[in-house]
Amino acid sequence: MLRTYVWRSLPVIALSATLTTHALADEQHVADGDKADNKHLLHDTPLPDGHVPANVNYGFTVIGRDTLAGISSGLYTDVWAHDGYAYVGTFEEPTCDRSGVFISDIRDPSNPVKIGMIKSPPQTRVNDVKVTPVGDRDVLIFTLEPCGPLNGNSSKQLGQSGISLWDVTNPARPHAIKQNFLDFPVHNTFPWTTANGETYLLVVDDVNINDLHIVDMTKPQSPKLITTTGIGTWLDTNPEIANDEQLFMGTFAAPLLHDVWVNDMDPGPGENWQAVLPYWDAGFITLDVNDPYNPVFLGDSTYPDPDPVHGISPPEGNAHAAVFGGPNFDKIFAGDEDFDSLFTAVITGSDSYPASQGSDVPQIGPGADIEVLEAQTAFVGQACGGSLTPAADVGAGIALVERGGCTFSLKAQTAEAAGYDAVVVFNSDAPGNCDASVSMLVEAGIPALFVPRSSGFAILGIDGYDPEQCPGGTNPDLPAADTLGQFATLGAVFDGWGYLHTLNNTSTRVTVPLGMGGDTVTVDYLGEMGYYAPAEVTNPALAAGAGDLTMHNLEIDPTNPDRTFISWYSLGMRAVEWRPGHLHSNSNGEGVVSWNMHEVGRFIAGEEYGEAAGSNFWGVHVTEIDGEQYILGTDRNTGLWIFQWSCEDATDVLYCNGPVTP
Repeated sequence: MLRTYVWRSLPVIALSATLTTHALADEQHVADGDKADNKHLLHDTPLPDGHVPANVNYGFTVIGRDTLAGISSGLYTDVWAHDGYAYVGTFEEPTCDRSGVFISDIRDPSNPVKIGMIKSPPQTRVNDVKVTPVGDRDVLIFTLEPCGPLNGNSSKQLGQSGISLWDVTNPARPHAIKQNFLDFPVHNTFPWTTANGETYLLVVDDVNINDLHIVDMTKPQSPKLITTTGIGTWLDTNPEIANDEQLFMGTFAAPLLHDVWVNDMDPGPGENWQAVLPYWDAGFITLDVNDPYNPVFLGDSTYPDPDPVHGISPPEGNAHAAVFGGPNFDKIFAGDEDFDSLFTAVITGSDSYPASQGSDVPQIGPGADIEVLEAQTAFVGQACGGSLTPAADVGAGIALVERGGCTFSLKAQTAEAAGYDAVVVFNSDAPGNCDASVSMLVEAGIPALFVPRSSGFAILGIDGYDPEQCPGGTNPDLPAADTLGQFATLGAVFDGWGYLHTLNNTSTRVTVPLGMGGDTVTVDYLGEMGYYAPAEVTNPALAAGAGDLTMHNLEIDPTNPDRTFISWYSLGMRAVEWRPGHLHSNSNGEGVVSWNMHEVGRFIAGEEYGEAAGSNFWGVHVTEIDGEQYILGTDRNTGLWIFQWSCEDATDVLYCNGPVTP
């Protein structure tokens, strides 16, 4: 058999136009092991484990903690606070165990106390939580997403969808107002109340292409869905979006809506409601929502190419969360959530085909189980059990398998039993599949990769395949089983983790300094005018084994809107300020890579916290209690943390208060 294992660096992989034919879909409910919910697949990547140890903590002071239900790996998600109480959502994977929403009394921040829990419906997870006053009631809004198994042979998971509204005017005795409103899974929401006392809610839909909805919840007992829009609409009506070549980029290629935020942009007595929408590879979109029945598209950002931090081309994308910041909201602090620090591809000669790696199989890439695998490929059909011709007799080491007929696990295990060292599954020609990429839930003892159907034909060396002719059309037929394809390399290169961007949110062009040398750059509306990444985000040695090193959520500091607090998973809590002219390359060991943004605080739990050593912060929220400001953080494993931030005791650490040498 022609196969070798080599340990070397792959060349930089050019991400070609093969990504532009991915399906515009946020979910695919398929019983073969396709991950049903792509938004939450992001939290199930197989490589990261362990955590980053505490190095230098400063700025943040731990005031109090509430372990809620006790240490539970990966359980806790978003956090919100209102009137001295904190509300914490839960991820509920993989058990889907009805964890629901935890409520903690934080009126004494040094001694928070859990006072209750609202269970989620069976087979349903609660992820996002918000609380807002509506009339004389305080209303808790939480999202519902099914997380149970597929319902028999249907395409639906067991569990409930939509949102639920609860009265938490008395947080110790919450009661339901309206449950299971809306008939699609909801990932995130954001409420706002106008001067006329009307309360509206942005709703993020997990399923549909038009995935942004607006609900009138002025009467929370009878909310009304009033508007449906989204990227499907804007593709038809805005050339700026329709001509954007960055709709599909990187390992997780999709234009899907994630978290949302709404602000009144008028600091005076008037109103000017705008929303910022992180649309994954489509970038960050702004929307005028002054008339919730007729929201107006304002613009979208474009990722710099090549990526200024990681140097890859095209960039990864993955716009996940954003908030308006700066004086008069002249900036947007915007974060990417890139859980996969490796870009995986199948390489044949000078051509490369982007691939996604399966879940519970040996991984390929720097620091993974196998760095690079090289072997002859052969088409083996659908590989749904039974006996394949032994790989040694075929003369190949990589099995090319067509999707369909059985689970991904059975395909990989069948190829493994026949002696293959890896399996590459390419998509079927069923409607909605063809050149879409999916992420496989698969268990086997060999690596398993997935590629679009056009990539499968190219790896086989078959010319004349046209993605536009699938399904149907005049595409070539697949060859007989045991037909040899091309010699291939399965490998991955480090392309970094997600980090923070600062965007220009003014209607005019602005000039910003490139550094202390006097050079400047002109930045258009929603153009990039700064970035910040902890140095670990750029370190290939931390591609695996140090936890998730991407940023997640963020909020501005109300006392200084040029400062933002960020929950950064295994890199803990971060505080970052806009400071034009500063540039860090980490060449002097600053611990960051940044332009016009400066770190002024970090916290990673140290060994003094025992079982809670190491961090994995999902949520962040700024609140006020008795006139004092506090920053709440939810660690996925250890629950609610309460911080205060100050630079007063950190003047000698990373120039928190002093001048910065670029």
